[in-house]
Amino acid sequence: MPASYEAVIIGGGPAGLTAGLYLKRAGIETVLLERVLPGGAPLNTWRVENYPGFPEGISGKELMDRFSAHAKAFDLPVREFTEVMSVSPDGGRFTVKVNDGEITSAGVIVATGTEPVKMDIPGENELIGRGISFCATCDGMFFRDLDVAVIGGGDSAIEEALSLANIARKVYVVHRRDALRAQKILQERAFGNPKMEFLWNRRPVEVAGKGQVEHIVLENVKTNERENISVNGVFVYVGSRPNTGFLGDLVERDEAGFIITDEELATLTKGLYAAGDVRKKTLRQISTAVGDGALAAVSLERYILGSKR
Repeated sequence: MPASYEAVIIGGGPAGLTAGLYLKRAGIETVLLERVLPGGAPLNTWRVENYPGFPEGISGKELMDRFSAHAKAFDLPVREFTEVMSVSPDGGRFTVKVNDGEITSAGVIVATGTEPVKMDIPGENELIGRGISFCATCDGMFFRDLDVAVIGGGDSAIEEALSLANIARKVYVVHRRDALRAQKILQERAFGNPKMEFLWNRRPVEVAGKGQVEHIVLENVKTNERENISVNGVFVYVGSRPNTGFLGDLVERDEAGFIITDEELATLTKGLYAAGDVRKKTLRQISTAVGDGALAAVSLERYILGSKR
């Protein structure tokens, strides 16, 4: 017999944990399903300085640990290492198929966030975990006093490059443009760090090494000239894509695959809501994910209570 709840939250990042907290406080019987461990993308962030209430800054892991503790204080059940295979509307309820069974619910909030985009170049797949990483916070310690490259020019790339500069001997920042996209305060810190060198107008075309990263091949986007840069590690921050494949045609997506919602965060399917980085929006930050989680929870609560009348 499938487990039954009023609400299922898929994804345990800031949006999902906030939604769970709000729903449990409202007396809605809820379960949160998380593919790995609660916390989401901020677990990979070395330092968070723009979340209100922490003027001195806080590590992403510590902040998410507090989120998890807060949600669990209201007895939110969290099922870790639970992969959602599909979601199906079924007679006014939903059937959520997971790797170890099925769960039914009156409504669902999708807060699955995003996953890193790969470089899609020769040598990448073979050397992931052998010098190629998508998380400096997780793997930076393995590159103490070694040379590394960071691919990208946005906030995530520069934040993690600054983190790596505390550990590595040299940090090359490889960017296909001639200017960074990161916030000005991050740029100022990066340009002032003697361990960081910026390789402008370049894109990676190959990563090579015998069982371990030894060098990366870069191509100048203006001259097409190529060069080898000797590094022990490559950290990739070239974008992200939403995790929505398990939803099939239950939602409308934009050209990048992000879920389109209305102002109440409802999707095409009645009773199905989306929150956080997985949905189409102009700003993806912890603070906006928290707002999404709260709004999606309140919208779903109203839907559930309305269905009981």
